[in-house]
Amino acid sequence: MKKNCNIVINNNFCSNVVQEKILHLCKILEKKDLFPDDITLEQNDFDLKGNNLIFITLNKNTMNNLRDLMSKINLKTNKIVIVPTSEENYFDFAMEYNLCNVIHVKRLNEIMLHAILKDFFKKKLNLDSFFTEETNIFDKSYSLSGKISMHRMVEHLFADFIKQLHHSIRNTFIINCHELVTNAMAYGVLGITAYTRDITEKDVISYTNINIPTDKEVQVRLTLNDKRYGISVKDSGGLLTKQRILERIRRQSVVGGETIPQGIEDYTGRGLAILSHHGLLIFSIKPNEYTEVSLISRLETAIEKKLISILALDP
Repeated sequence: MKKNCNIVINNNFCSNVVQEKILHLCKILEKKDLFPDDITLEQNDFDLKGNNLIFITLNKNTMNNLRDLMSKINLKTNKIVIVPTSEENYFDFAMEYNLCNVIHVKRLNEIMLHAILKDFFKKKLNLDSFFTEETNIFDKSYSLSGKISMHRMVEHLFADFIKQLHHSIRNTFIINCHELVTNAMAYGVLGITAYTRDITEKDVISYTNINIPTDKEVQVRLTLNDKRYGISVKDSGGLLTKQRILERIRRQSVVGGETIPQGIEDYTGRGLAILSHHGLLIFSIKPNEYTEVSLISRLETAIEKKLISILALDP
């Protein structure tokens, strides 16, 4: 039996700009017969006890209504997506309620909305939500175990994928992939705690080689079509948390009239912040079992530095 879901764009919770953008994208999906049958679009009344995907904007007009909403809803059946429209500070609200779903209105597009509506509530949002066998140019999974040399690690391990990329974006891919894989090694293989990473400069980069036991292998999947590439990295640690993600990205972000990031001198956090600007970051975390982080990035050389896109699933 299908579980029906409401997509909610209510005047009390989100701005006119966000409502207009989502309505426009929904119309496109309907014309292409891509709007899911079990999704209902609601602009006014909706059942707080139902399954709702609620898009919100944080500003002076919505804040009181949003706090009232948060006091009434069950976050296990209701999903909240924060859609910033400028450089407003949404991090404080996000961290207060542990909301790790943020997509800037300029980043919200037809493909992203379709993937969210199709797979978000089913908790299977991953690379398959954005890539299909029919359009894939490259799709390969790798299992990393044994002795791994950290020198030019990405270039050596994933040379077959890099060859498929245009020269102009290879360096960006290498930076992104290196960040995801080394994070997985730090948390899932070496067991380096977040606290340790914060107080010392020594981290994965201080290792010449890392030996990955077979029971802690790091799984990597790389996917490519003519518009975007995807990186998915899964480790067996399950040590990352939504609060940690929000905290680190916030420390490296400039919001609410700030001129420099609060964490400009921090040892950690820059990697996650960079990734969140390079595309859509998807986190799937099962505590003490696994962490899977995926990046979907367009094949573009120009990078917009201020538009953050992150989604987090609770398997």
